Amino acid sequence: MRLWQSVSTRLMLTLFTVTLGSVAGLSLILDSALQQFFVKDAQANLQQQANALATQTRSQWHNPKVVRQLAELTSQQARVQVMIFNSPTTARLISQGVEHANPVQLPRELIPQTLMGEPQVGKFWVTTDPNYPWWLYSTAPIRHPDTAQVMGAVYVAMPLRRPRQFALQVKGLVMGMAIAAATSAAAAGLLLSRTLTQPLKVLHQQAQSLETGDYSARSALRGQDELAQLSHLLDQMAAKLVATLSALQAQETARRELVANVSHDLRAPLAALRVELEAVLDGVVSGEKAQLYLQRACRETDYLTRLVEQLLLLAKADAGQLQVQPQAVSAVAIAQECLFRMQPPAARAGLDLELCVASPTATVRVDPELTGQIVLNLLDNAIRYAPDGKIIYLTVLPPMAKGQQHYVPLQVKDQGKGMDAGIIRRATERFYRGSDARPRGGLGLGLASAQHICQLKGEQSAN
Repeated sequence: MRLWQSVSTRLMLTLFTVTLGSVAGLSLILDSALQQFFVKDAQANLQQQANALATQTRSQWHNPKVVRQLAELTSQQARVQVMIFNSPTTARLISQGVEHANPVQLPRELIPQTLMGEPQVGKFWVTTDPNYPWWLYSTAPIRHPDTAQVMGAVYVAMPLRRPRQFALQVKGLVMGMAIAAATSAAAAGLLLSRTLTQPLKVLHQQAQSLETGDYSARSALRGQDELAQLSHLLDQMAAKLVATLSALQAQETARRELVANVSHDLRAPLAALRVELEAVLDGVVSGEKAQLYLQRACRETDYLTRLVEQLLLLAKADAGQLQVQPQAVSAVAIAQECLFRMQPPAARAGLDLELCVASPTATVRVDPELTGQIVLNLLDNAIRYAPDGKIIYLTVLPPMAKGQQHYVPLQVKDQGKGMDAGIIRRATERFYRGSDARPRGGLGLGLASAQHICQLKGEQSAN
């Protein structure tokens, strides 16, 4: 990534540009405002000094020594140029309080208008003084204390450069503070950009790792801000992805096992069916033996039918087409029907089935077909793993309540050796079969479909 393409660089440059533009705009506005302020302030001071000197000299007008002392005191203290006129063209005295200032030619109408009783304020430009080309001035008439007749005029002036220098000094101080603040803002912006871009780099590295196949990569950002929440979300997605991949691998393994199991479990009964039916058709066997062959063919057909039903049941469940249609039925009736259907395979396995009823009148609201399928799967599983010559019990237990729901438990109990913890964890996995199952132990779908039906019934009853 190029430097100018970085979010951190662009954010820092944006903050720097905004700050620099703000400082430049502040400089222009401040320069104009300060100059106006100090010029107006200097003009007001000159007017105040001219009025004060005119007031002081009118009572001492006929005492030249005192008038000169007052003029020199004003010029030296305020560092201004003071001139006192008693006629439009004759300066009674001049006191120079401005260093290195040359004599200045005043505007032509300035003193005559003042001697007419009109004070004057303003600024003018001169060509005779290269050090101070612009001057601020203020005049005031000197009136007789008794008759109020104008006796003379006071002229007070100062170079315009002085208030401008004050403005530049204040501007420099303010701009220094502004630059320091701008530098602090830029540094804070840089730190802020790093606090934003560093988590983004961590998330980018995690995304790259996930793209390359390292699904264990985690960003693990801490905090409660948006980036931390995004990090938690990505970590959760990565964990779900790992779980999904594991499930896909398990399904792929199960699919391969299914192919192997189907090829094994279906080949034998189909081959037996073909042999037995061909023997009957060809007349190789007849009479009671032919009847026996046909009975075996029916049993093989029943076995194949159960396998196909299990596969279709799971296929419908995966497609969301398995619907629960509850109705009020007798729990004992469901148990009796299941025992009747499983009696032939139990007899062939050398086992007995027995029904125990603790509540003969128990009525439940369930889907009788799906509920019966669950019991059939449990009985079929017990038949495959129970020892020879033993009894498998199907018990209808007394009704019980759990929360707001009422149940009638059905229990299938055999006398086998049980399952260890590892088998229990995998017992409801599709296509999983224990190693000690009877020959032709099925496809490992019975408990998986039973669990799926129970979950489906629970979800729809909750809805």
